[in-house]
Amino acid sequence: MQTPKRAESLLGKYREIVLAVAFFLVFDLAVLVLNFYTSYQIAADAVAINLAGRQRMLSQRMAKSALMLEAGRREQSMEVAVARELGDAVALFEQSLNAFAAGGAVKGADGKTVRLDKVSDIDGQRILGEARALWQPYSQVLRTAADTLGETSVIAAASQARIHNARLLGLMNELTVRLEAVASQKAQWLREVQTAGIILALLNFAFILVKFIRRLRESDARSAAAERETAEILGTVREGLILIDREFRIGGQFSASVSGLLGRTVSEGDDFRMILRDILSVDDHEQAIQYARLLLGDRVKEALVRELNPLREVGVLTDKGARYLNFEFTRVMVDGKLIHLLVTVADVSELVALRGELSTARSHANEQLNVMLRLVQMQPATLMGFITEAEGGLLEINDRLKAVNGGPGDYRKLTAQIFRVVHSIKGNASMLGLDFVVRDADQFEDLLARLRGRDELSGDELIGISVALQKLFERMGWLRGMASKYAEQPEQPPADFCATIEDLCKRVANAYSKAVQARVHLDPLDMLPQQAASALRVIAAQLVRNAVVHGIESPSERAGAGKPTAGEIRIELSTNGSEQFTLSVRDDGRGLCAKRLREQLESSGQLSSAELAELSDKQVIMAIFRRGFSTADKVDSHAGRGIGLDVVNHAVQRIGGRLRLLTQPGRYTEFRVEFAA
Repeated sequence: MQTPKRAESLLGKYREIVLAVAFFLVFDLAVLVLNFYTSYQIAADAVAINLAGRQRMLSQRMAKSALMLEAGRREQSMEVAVARELGDAVALFEQSLNAFAAGGAVKGADGKTVRLDKVSDIDGQRILGEARALWQPYSQVLRTAADTLGETSVIAAASQARIHNARLLGLMNELTVRLEAVASQKAQWLREVQTAGIILALLNFAFILVKFIRRLRESDARSAAAERETAEILGTVREGLILIDREFRIGGQFSASVSGLLGRTVSEGDDFRMILRDILSVDDHEQAIQYARLLLGDRVKEALVRELNPLREVGVLTDKGARYLNFEFTRVMVDGKLIHLLVTVADVSELVALRGELSTARSHANEQLNVMLRLVQMQPATLMGFITEAEGGLLEINDRLKAVNGGPGDYRKLTAQIFRVVHSIKGNASMLGLDFVVRDADQFEDLLARLRGRDELSGDELIGISVALQKLFERMGWLRGMASKYAEQPEQPPADFCATIEDLCKRVANAYSKAVQARVHLDPLDMLPQQAASALRVIAAQLVRNAVVHGIESPSERAGAGKPTAGEIRIELSTNGSEQFTLSVRDDGRGLCAKRLREQLESSGQLSSAELAELSDKQVIMAIFRRGFSTADKVDSHAGRGIGLDVVNHAVQRIGGRLRLLTQPGRYTEFRVEFAA
């Protein structure tokens, strides 16, 4: 809304034009009202003329009916119909005649009731007076004949019709002609008023046009000077400045640096959403549009949503390569009304790169510090055992890469073998808290997951595997060097591994916001040979992680099922004293449901509905060991790749053991590994 000072200033500046426009509007309104009223009158006159013409027709119909009654006395049915028609004509004629004389409602030509105004014209009143004087005695005779059908009354009606019909018809003709003359006068008067109005309007418009053109020239001169100054500013600033409207259309004024920053030509009228779509990721684009819509709305305060801007230091892909841009959105208000968004674009690639380098350096320093602290606390034998086993697995991968010949199924088998080795390394690193090794192994698994199931691998993909392998080799070398510096005391495998398993259980539970109590009893572990003990550590770590992620429910879910909010996992190693050992990993979680597994196997594409129909519930449950199948909702460092139980199965086979699975939905799941040392 304009302030009083601004309104007064405009009135003083454009007083003549404002007054001329006001006069024009008032005059046009007066002419419009007059036209409307006169048009209404002409429309009413047209109805009256039509009904006056009908009066002529009714007078003829009444005379005809009376004469037909007189001539058709021998046919009774015909007499009744003619009499009814005569009565209707008399009633309608009289109703219309009274409405002309005094005004009132009457049935129109289409059967609907219409309103007739009283005929106020002197000649019209005279004609109506004569017609009513003639009609009074004539109508009585006609009604009597129509009501009684008596011979005397019919003869009298026919006689009166011969006498009065011509005169009555003439009067109705005069009335019609008079009404037409009155309507014509009104139409002529309306045309004269309209002509005068048009002439005055044209004169007024000419006055406004002359004044407006003069003002327009002055305004154009000022606008041209302002545009030159704006162009100089927009051509100089390094930031990109863009105005967009509510439809996301780019305005005609934007800085010269915009096209260079966005890596594409920008023109007036371009859709800003399409420009963002070409350079942003799908998620960033969607969030940016939602944020812009918030600012373009009238309900949200700009200050409240400023911190929600999703396009601060956002990565983009332009014709000139990847870079980081910073987008700022500012509302442009005029008289309290939002008209545009000002988008400011700045290239912050160098700033982001410097910040990234600083963050990487800080992260690397923190990582080294954390590793050193972890190594100080860790028993050297445990660490060296992990490094030696990991390096052995990596050398095994390297040998298999060299040996593959590209035959049918070789690459698929190779990928599965590498997956198992890497997953085992990741599991052991997770037990020891070596998060940076877990992260590298996780990235390796990302690569393998994309290649899983292929019968052929390209040279670039094999190079990717080699690079990931080399990175893990370097990690192991660095760890070996660090371990040699911080070696202090001998290792106690059983007790150390029990603590490691408990720590692993706690860390995985915290990652999934679950409460889990681990009960670990692995006393016979020191009785096992090195190979069996190593395999058992891998199996135990994978089964514990599987129990926490898939078996134990969330605290709220357990409370709803009437269970303690903290789940329990029991890890026990027992022996019968004759070199027969049993490892049991049991959780009191949700158990395995065959029906749910069927749905997940079908939705994941592992098995078709026809294949599932042929399997028993027990066979469906055992399908959890299928390579690549996982019941996890998402992929993370602990689950989702469908490789953990495959690693378990492979490790059990290596020690010549037997794997058994016991479960009850809603109660528990237990894995048992039976083997001989």
